[in-house]
Amino acid sequence: MLSVGDIIHCVQYVDAAVNQTNITSSISRMIQKGNAFFNTSEYANAMTSYEQALKLDSRSVEALNGKGMVLNSLGKYQEAISWFDMALKIDPSFVQAINNKGIVLSNLGKYQEAISWFDMALKIDPNYVDALYNKADALGELGSYDEAFTWTEKALAIDTARQNTSMSSNTLLPNQ
Repeated sequence: MLSVGDIIHCVQYVDAAVNQTNITSSISRMIQKGNAFFNTSEYANAMTSYEQALKLDSRSVEALNGKGMVLNSLGKYQEAISWFDMALKIDPSFVQAINNKGIVLSNLGKYQEAISWFDMALKIDPNYVDALYNKADALGELGSYDEAFTWTEKALAIDTARQNTSMSSNTLLPNQ
């Protein structure tokens, strides 16, 4: 038979679990909102959404990455890199932050270094289309057009396969 203390402990445990679920759900909604604002170039609103998520969870790699994306879009490249680095300290295999750091390095004209970041992303996920395209772009900037073409073909093959799968199953795949 459970004591009153045991029952109170169980109720507190359930309350804490429900509260944590609500917080996680709120963080997810804030990040989705931030991403929607980012995709429509509403950078101030996107930044606010990511910052709200970080107030609830300062270790949210998605929100840290989001802030980095906004800063990159605003041309604040060094700041963007620091936010991607924060995300990568928490999750070194977070492929979006790895790829995005490569994008910022490309924006800074550091194409060779950018390619090494795209390669890291591709080591984790060989079918990560964004990293394939970004690597091709950086190679093109370096004048390695044949190699850039090869990487573009790889990306297109994956994109085409995903589109065919999407059309055949009548479902839309999220943008990657």
